[in-house]
Amino acid sequence: MPFKIQTSTAIGAVLGALMIGASAPAMAQAEAAAPQESAPQESVSGDIIVTAQRRESTVREVPFSIAAFGGEDLRKTQVFSPTALTQQMPGITVNTSDKSLSIVAIRGNVSTFRTATLDTPVAYFMDDVYYVFNNDLNANFYDIQRVEVLRGPQGTLFGRNVVGGAIAVITNNPEMKEDWYGQVTAGNGAYVRTEGMVNGVLVDDKLAFRAAFSTETSNGLIDTRNQKGSYGKTDGVAMRGKLLFQPTDTLKIVLSGDYSYTEGNGGAIGLGIGGVQRIPATFGDYDNSKWTNNDFARSPYRQRLRGGYLRGDLDVLGGTLTSITGYRLNDSHAINDDVPVATQVPVFDRRQVVKNRSFTQEVRFASAPGRFSYVVGAYYLSADVSTTNIFYYSPLPGSAVNATVRRNPDVTNITRVQDGNVRSVAVFGEGTFEVTDKLSLVAGGRYTSDRKKIDYHAFSTTDAGAIPGFGFPGEVLASGGKTWNAFTPRVTLKYEPIDKVNLYATWAKGFKSGGFVDNAYRDPTIPLDPEKAQNYEIGAKTRLFDNMLDLNVALFKQKTKNLQNFSGAGGIAHTYNGTLKMKGWEVETVLRPVDGLRLTGNYTHLIGSYTDLRDPLVNLDYSGNPAKFAPRDSFTVGASYDLAMANGAKLTPQADFNYSSRISTDDANTLRLYDNLYDDTKGRTLNARLNYESADGRWTLGVWGKNLTNNYQIVNADDITAFLAVPGNGTTYWKIFTNTPRTYGLTLSIRP
Repeated sequence: MPFKIQTSTAIGAVLGALMIGASAPAMAQAEAAAPQESAPQESVSGDIIVTAQRRESTVREVPFSIAAFGGEDLRKTQVFSPTALTQQMPGITVNTSDKSLSIVAIRGNVSTFRTATLDTPVAYFMDDVYYVFNNDLNANFYDIQRVEVLRGPQGTLFGRNVVGGAIAVITNNPEMKEDWYGQVTAGNGAYVRTEGMVNGVLVDDKLAFRAAFSTETSNGLIDTRNQKGSYGKTDGVAMRGKLLFQPTDTLKIVLSGDYSYTEGNGGAIGLGIGGVQRIPATFGDYDNSKWTNNDFARSPYRQRLRGGYLRGDLDVLGGTLTSITGYRLNDSHAINDDVPVATQVPVFDRRQVVKNRSFTQEVRFASAPGRFSYVVGAYYLSADVSTTNIFYYSPLPGSAVNATVRRNPDVTNITRVQDGNVRSVAVFGEGTFEVTDKLSLVAGGRYTSDRKKIDYHAFSTTDAGAIPGFGFPGEVLASGGKTWNAFTPRVTLKYEPIDKVNLYATWAKGFKSGGFVDNAYRDPTIPLDPEKAQNYEIGAKTRLFDNMLDLNVALFKQKTKNLQNFSGAGGIAHTYNGTLKMKGWEVETVLRPVDGLRLTGNYTHLIGSYTDLRDPLVNLDYSGNPAKFAPRDSFTVGASYDLAMANGAKLTPQADFNYSSRISTDDANTLRLYDNLYDDTKGRTLNARLNYESADGRWTLGVWGKNLTNNYQIVNADDITAFLAVPGNGTTYWKIFTNTPRTYGLTLSIRP
C-alpha cells in the first residue's frame, strides 16, 4: 500500500450544520460590561498584555526573553495545541508524537522521561496553576486569551523546576455580558475539530458564567502495508466551566472546573538498517510507495485530565492580594509496540499507566505601581504520582539477548511500579526600584524546599528469578526519601534611554529538585543531585520608526550543573547527572510598512554541548556532544495582509515558513552516522491561510493548508537495537516519530 494522504468527505456536511446553527438569534448584549480579571489580550497598539511578572505589562516592558500569542490569532492560524507553538517561534521544541513521553525543550533544556520523582525543566501552567506531569501537554487549546512562553530560568516568581523556561496558558474568564462563539474546522484525514463558548450573566454586575468546549477527531494520515491510516488517529473532547463572582468593586472570585478525554494512536515507524548500514533512499518521502519496506508500530493511548481552581483577587492596602487554589487529576494509558521490519510479531511492548494527583496553593501580594513596587508570596505543592510500566519481551531467535529469555511466541513480562510523593514549600519576592525615570533595578529571590519519597516494586509474572538478558535481578522492593533546598535569585538592570526602547541585563539562577535514579531494575533509591542553572542575558526590546518596526534581541549564556539526563543506552532506561552549557541569541521582528500589512521574522541560534556527560551504566562518555533537541539554527518568517473590500468585508491572506536545522535525539547523536536519517531531522514547513471576514464581523470563513510542500521530518528517534539486534549481522533497529504530512481544510467561525 502506498504511503499516502487520506481525504475527508465530511467537510461540506459539518460546515453546513454549523451554518444552519448560526441562523439562530444572537443573545442580547448587556448594557454595561465590567472589566475582565485580566486586561484585554491586545492594546490599541497591538501589544499583547502579559502577566509574566505577576502584574500586567506589555511584552516590551518585560526585562527578559518572552514571546506571547493572542488567543484569537492562534485560532486563526490553526494553533490548537502546545506542539503547534513550534510553528510560531523558533528555539522551542514541543513533541507529543509519543503520547507516553511528551518532550518539551527550551534553549536545550529538555524534559526527561517523567517518573514518580523526576520532573521536567520546562514548566507548564494553566491559569497560574502548575501542571505536574508533562503528558498534560497533550491537551488542546480552546477559548484561551493568550499563551506566554518564557525563556530561561524563572525560579523567582514561577517556582520550582523552571530551569529552561515556562509555558503559561491563560484562558478567558467570564465577563458581565451575554456572548457566544462557535468554530468548526474540517480537513483531510477525516479531521474535524469544533470549539465553542457561551458567556452569560446570572446576577447583574455580580455573577457571570462562561462555558467552553472543544472536540477533535481524525482517522490519521499515513497508510503503510500493515496499518491503514492510523498514524495520528485521535478522538477527544474537552470542556471547561467558570463562574465569576464580583460582590464589590475590590473583590473578584473565579471558580473553574475542566475535563478532557483523549484517545488515539501516536504511532511510530519501525525501521531496520541492514548489515551494510544502508537506509532506504525513499525513507524520507511521504508520497513514495516503496514505504512498504517499513512497518508501522502502533502506539494506542488514552488520557483523562480533570481538575479546577479557585482564585480570589482583593484590592487592599494599595495593592492586590491574590489566592490561587488548584487541584489536578491525571490518568493515562499508553502502549508502545516496536515491530521490526518484515514481521508483524511484537518483540518489545511497553505499557504505561500513569495516575497522579496534585494540590497547589499560592498566596501573593502585588503592590501598586510606583517608584518602588514589589511582589511577595508563598507557595505549597502536594503531589502523588504513580507510574506502572509493564514490559513484554519476545526477542527474535539469535538476538543479542541471551538464551535465558523466552522466545517467540512466549513472552517475558517485567513490571515496574513506582509510587512517588512530593511536598514542596516556597516563599518568594521581587522588587523593582526606579533609580531614575529611565533606570530601574529589579531584584528578587525564591527559597524552595522539596521533600520526595518513593516506593518501588519490580517483579516478573513469567519468570520467578533473575532474567540476565534484560538485566533483571529478580523481585525488587525498595523505599527512600530525601529533601532538597535551594535559593534562586534574580537581578536585573533595566534602562529606557528613549520612549519605547527597553535595554536590560539580567542574571538568574534556576533549580530543579533532585529525585531518585530511574535505572530500571537496580537500586531505585539512589538520589540524583538537583539541577542548578545559572543564566546571563542581555537584550533590547524596541518599537521604532513611528511604530512601524518592532525589534527584540536577546543574547544569553547558561550553564546547568547536575543535569538530570535520561538515556535508553544498553536497552535499559536510566537517568544520571551531567553538565550542559548553552549560549545563543534570539531575534524577533515585526514590520508594518503600510496599513494592513504585517511582516514577521524570528531567528534563534543555539550553541550547546554536554561538557561533562558520562553514563555509568554503559560506561560511555558523551562529553562534547551536542545538546538534544536544540537545533543550531531555526527561524520563522510570515506575512499577512488585511484587504478591505468594497462591501465592508475583510480578506486576509497569510503565509509562514519555518525552518530548523538538524537535531540530535540521543546522547551519542547516533543519527549522524546515517546521512539521510540525520538530514531528515531538518524542519522545512510552509503554511498558508486565506480568511474572509464578513462586513459585520459575525462570521469568518478560512481556507488553510499546513506543510504544503509535504516535507518529511523526523522529530524523534529511538535506537532499539539492544532489544532486537542479531549478533554478527550488523543490523540496527529504530523507532521513528515523524511530523504531520500535508493537511488542508476549511474553518468557519461565527459570533453574534
